[in-house]
Amino acid sequence: MTRGMLWSRSIHRVVHLLFAVFLGIYIYSPLSNVGAAELFIQAVVFPGLALSGVLLWKASRLRGWHRARKVKGKH
Repeated sequence: MTRGMLWSRSIHRVVHLLFAVFLGIYIYSPLSNVGAAELFIQAVVFPGLALSGVLLWKASRLRGWHRARKVKGKH
């Protein structure tokens, strides 16, 4: 892994953890009664948490697929 990839993965982890923290704050605080907070969690935080989790899980496969497409397109 290159230094840039490690840095990118570290930032990705931090973003994923921030989404998880927002979800935890929403669940364990009185914010669950606020309509705007509920909409924010449902429209931004939960989908972002799910997407970032899948990307963390499958990042190496996606990079390999992208590299293979890039090489295939040059020939």
